[in-house]
Amino acid sequence: MRGNLMTGMQYVVRGFQSLNKPGLRPYVALPLLLNFIVMGTFSVWGIMQVDEWIGILRDLLPAWLSFLYWILMPLAVITFVVATAYFFSTVLMIIAAPLNGLLAEKVEKQLGGVIPDESLWSMTWRTLGREITKMMYYLPRYLGIFILGFIPLLNLLAPAVWVLFGGWMMAVQYADYSFDNHARPFREVRETMSGDLLTVMGFGLLVSVLLTIPLVNWFVMPAAVIGATLMRIERLPLQGPAVPPSGHR
Repeated sequence: MRGNLMTGMQYVVRGFQSLNKPGLRPYVALPLLLNFIVMGTFSVWGIMQVDEWIGILRDLLPAWLSFLYWILMPLAVITFVVATAYFFSTVLMIIAAPLNGLLAEKVEKQLGGVIPDESLWSMTWRTLGREITKMMYYLPRYLGIFILGFIPLLNLLAPAVWVLFGGWMMAVQYADYSFDNHARPFREVRETMSGDLLTVMGFGLLVSVLLTIPLVNWFVMPAAVIGATLMRIERLPLQGPAVPPSGHR
């Protein structure tokens, strides 16, 4: 596999370092506001649910199987936290897709990139449509991983599969804003990113971890958009000419 896990993680760090960069602040402010609302709700609700699940798991196990509690409890907590973090972040990204597209565009323009002109209205509908395309890709796969969690023995692999596929999807999700600004098909996005898989996974796995940390997760989305756009520009070149969107902005 090509790439470097640490290089991918460094793009996340660069994204956080750029949050207060002049010229990007207005494009960061609104996604941050949405993050405060959605991820703040998730943090409070998630902590309450994890505590409830731990109590249920303890009550279900008979005394002679109590030792399994210390095996199953961490797996249940990890699976729940990762799954719900991805769910809330997915809802957030659908709502914020047009804002994230604008942020990715601004980052690229600051680096001298040229983005095809497009009306704001057209861009909004395009980015929302793209989120549906991505959902059609990952929802069946998430369902498969969810079902895996109920198969004896194989369910021990479920948390690791959640984390690995979640890392891939986080990288695809955030890098896609830059690809989509150039009207690249989603299949091309996946093919291009798989060519630098370790770098992509380093980026996505760190984003996945940060999404589970209260307060920090409020800042993940804009930082990840910036970092993924830098990664796309520096390591994931476009394949051939793009078909520019219609309209002007």
